[in-house]
Amino acid sequence: MWTIDQIADHIAESILRENARLRAEDAVVGVDGLDETTIHPILEATLRAAGFGVWREFPFPTPAKRRAKNSERERCDLVLTEHPDQPVIDLVEIDKRKHELADGLFAPVAEQAARLEGTSPQDALWLEVKVCGQYEFVSGIPIPNTAYTTGVVLAPATDIKKLAKETAIAHAASVLVLFATNEDTARHDIQIAVHKWLDKSLPIRSPSIRVTPIDERIGNAVAAVCVIPVKTKFEF
Repeated sequence: MWTIDQIADHIAESILRENARLRAEDAVVGVDGLDETTIHPILEATLRAAGFGVWREFPFPTPAKRRAKNSERERCDLVLTEHPDQPVIDLVEIDKRKHELADGLFAPVAEQAARLEGTSPQDALWLEVKVCGQYEFVSGIPIPNTAYTTGVVLAPATDIKKLAKETAIAHAASVLVLFATNEDTARHDIQIAVHKWLDKSLPIRSPSIRVTPIDERIGNAVAAVCVIPVKTKFEF
């Protein structure tokens, strides 16, 4: 249903386009100087242009407790549906509606009234995104990233575990956007990270990796996109 290679292509394209846009604007900061929250809408725009429905910061379908408040629920960076006019159905919201209607005038038709139209969480693609650079800005100064290992290995590992525990998700992937000095370094470091995830028995399948050049401003000359499919409970 979902082609991870295609998703990797679109995300790499979004980075390439943003790099070109910033170059044309003579921007002070390059694409590798953007923070994670700034890159999310860039990915969203390209994926929407490709024809997908894209929903940012969408709550996970499994709440920490029954009928949790929206502010208490964990959220996913990007959730994709096959069509832009099909939102993701929020199972928790349906449960809340049914509960609110159960004791009132609409009790006989509570289930029908609570129903929402859209895409089931099982059919959507859930993406958690992490961004890391070999060189990053600290207090406005570009320096080697002292938290590089954490950004490449540990942060995606946390996302993989989060996605894998969701019982209502069938399609999920952790996305790492890595800015590095060159392609060899990017591919080597991603390969090391994958081996570490496998050594920890994290539930992943073979990642799709795309590497594209970017304008070198602070030491990074390539952007590597690594999309790591996560084995969900539907696959076991």
